[in-house]
Amino acid sequence: MHLKAALIAILLTIRLGISSAQASPQVVVSIKPLHSLVAGVMAGIAQPKLLIRGQASPHTYALRPSGASALQAAEVVFWIGEESEAFLSKPLRTLARKAVVVALTDTEEIHWLSLRQGLVWNSHDRETEESYSGDDHEGRDPHLWLDPNNAKVMVQIIVTTLQAVDPEQAQAYHDNGQRLRKRLDALDAVLREGLSSLSQKPYLVFHDAYQYFEKHYNLHPIGAVTPSHEHSPGMQRLQTLRTQMLGSGGRCVFTEPQFSPKLLRVVSNGLEVKHGVLDPIGAELSAGPDLYFTLLNNLSKSLQECLH
Repeated sequence: MHLKAALIAILLTIRLGISSAQASPQVVVSIKPLHSLVAGVMAGIAQPKLLIRGQASPHTYALRPSGASALQAAEVVFWIGEESEAFLSKPLRTLARKAVVVALTDTEEIHWLSLRQGLVWNSHDRETEESYSGDDHEGRDPHLWLDPNNAKVMVQIIVTTLQAVDPEQAQAYHDNGQRLRKRLDALDAVLREGLSSLSQKPYLVFHDAYQYFEKHYNLHPIGAVTPSHEHSPGMQRLQTLRTQMLGSGGRCVFTEPQFSPKLLRVVSNGLEVKHGVLDPIGAELSAGPDLYFTLLNNLSKSLQECLH
């Protein structure tokens, strides 16, 4: 698995402008799941800085002065891309001028999925969902980190980038990346076994963030209350989802820790369903190299507890 030759050439060129006297590069990362993987690759070398902390959402985040300072000092910046973190587009151009900026949206090796159409899905929709094959970035689902196979691609991108920028630690980055990929394989095997009995158990989510996880583990979502945090559904949409829950025999509705569950209560009021919590970004988790693994384990645990 390799980065595009053009990206490698750019990295090698920019590397020449980075001081060789510095022990390790100043690395900044946008969101917690990506930061977790970067922290794993940099284990024992340095700690990357995280921009979006706590329960903040990348869809609505406003850059703080501390974040602006971090970008100005950064030598490497990892982010998902404009689809996920639109607030970063301008600061990266104006503040992170000396940094190597790596957007996962520019990576051909990532397995991309198209955004789902509508907020109510059925079995036919699941059978006909396709990978994204367009040339531009519009229409792609940005929640790519929830597929463990994509996480392994991300690790390789991180390793290759840091080796080019910091060649003195190239072997350490390589070794950390190898350990991280083995750990991801082990996680994937455990999750696949635990979720294998849930493929025919329908459920409803708060917002459409889990497609990569659902497709990877053959799960059966029937709809989402909203396509994103910025959109609030009308009563007609909520009634349609309620009808879908009744018709499908949906067992569970999932909210998210950052948001009020009142919209889901409108859908589920009077129905014999359970309520659970899914978190696509680790809002309530402590940042660090273990976050990614806790994040996916928590998704699996929440689904199993609510759907069994």
